[in-house]
Amino acid sequence: NIFDQSASRSTTMSRKSARLQSKIKEEEDFENCKKIKRKRKADEAFEEDANMSRRSKQFRIENQWIPISENSSINTCTLVPSEPLSPDSDIKTSTDIVLSSQFRFRNICTTVCRLSPLPTFSWADSQEVWTQMIRKESQYHRDQRVFDRHPTLQPRMRSILLDWIIEVCEVYRLHRETFYLSVDFIDRFLCTTDNVMKHQLQLVGITALFIAAKLEEIYPPKLAEFAYVTDGACSETEILEQELVILKALKWDLAPLTITAWLNVYLQVANIDNIVEAEHGFVFPQYSSHAFVQIARLTDLCILDIGCMEHTYSQLAAAALYHLTSKEMVLSVTGFEWEDLEPCVEWMAPFARTHIDEGSVEVKFFQSIPAEDSHNVQIHAVDLNMLERAQELQEEIHTLLRARSPDPQAQIITQLTPPHSGNKKSNTSKVSNTSFSSSELDSFEKENEEFK
Repeated sequence: NIFDQSASRSTTMSRKSARLQSKIKEEEDFENCKKIKRKRKADEAFEEDANMSRRSKQFRIENQWIPISENSSINTCTLVPSEPLSPDSDIKTSTDIVLSSQFRFRNICTTVCRLSPLPTFSWADSQEVWTQMIRKESQYHRDQRVFDRHPTLQPRMRSILLDWIIEVCEVYRLHRETFYLSVDFIDRFLCTTDNVMKHQLQLVGITALFIAAKLEEIYPPKLAEFAYVTDGACSETEILEQELVILKALKWDLAPLTITAWLNVYLQVANIDNIVEAEHGFVFPQYSSHAFVQIARLTDLCILDIGCMEHTYSQLAAAALYHLTSKEMVLSVTGFEWEDLEPCVEWMAPFARTHIDEGSVEVKFFQSIPAEDSHNVQIHAVDLNMLERAQELQEEIHTLLRARSPDPQAQIITQLTPPHSGNKKSNTSKVSNTSFSSSELDSFEKENEEFK
């Protein structure tokens, strides 16, 4: 019995001890679990705060400054990636100030704010049409330093290529719009690629014209004809292969507003008072074809020079209109402020002087082209000799301006610059007869106004 009672007590005590130990262990596990949960919640809260801070610092608001109408759906502000705030910043601010500084406005000003000169349309919102025109021009970019990407090419090679394309356009009665589309495709292709070789340039040019003709012409020349004009330098297969290369490089963006398109708009607005049919009169060209051809020849000459890529197509068309009309008209029909247009006008001055010296050009008529559409056909009214004279006049103007500059360094550079081979006294070419003297530079504006 004693042994039985002792064994019973021992069993009971061992059971109580086991239950007690189990309870203690459960309490310890519960405490550990609570600690882990607290840690997890703290970690989650910290990560959430970090993510929110990171998200709030990753973007900033940029104002695109696009002139829009009241009913436009175009957003003027966008969120763009922003650099996070540095933890070692010296600026000590309160929490509220830091939170408020996580977003900031930045003005991009990608386009010039231009008032719409368009009249009221019955078929569209004229303000919206103008806005889309300005917006489209800002989407197509060109770079004057394009030949930095192509060491084997020179600006004169581009001039020779474009002069040859003008000849091809006249032979096949292609429109001016076709020519200027091909020029845009060539320039933008060179701006997006690298190391185009000299022997590939003609292939790029004829392929760009092939693409432009298919877009613009009702009856474009056949592929075999484009290959034929290269005199065996480019085959039909090579043109088709290069077509895919150019389209891919341009990302199929093939609808720029060319100089011709802007010039049509400007002349139409300038002649708005003489348009008879009010509702649809603006759709069809109603202006002087003779005036159009004169201005178009000036733009043809300017487009041969690489410096044209420094200015937009709308500025080039407006500057050409200025040199052959008046400042008041240009500002009223283009929507430009003079400060925005003046650099392009000054750059174009030598080309306008060369154009004036050559005299006016008549509208050329063709048997297969309606008379009312003849002014739209690209003609070969400029050449490389005119371009060289304009460029030499431009260099002489720059030399005179440097000589007048109060900067001594600029004067030293002028004195050390040797004369161009075409400006030597022994040269009796026509170029030397169009040189600017200091007094002629001062009176250029007056002579230009007299010509107008």
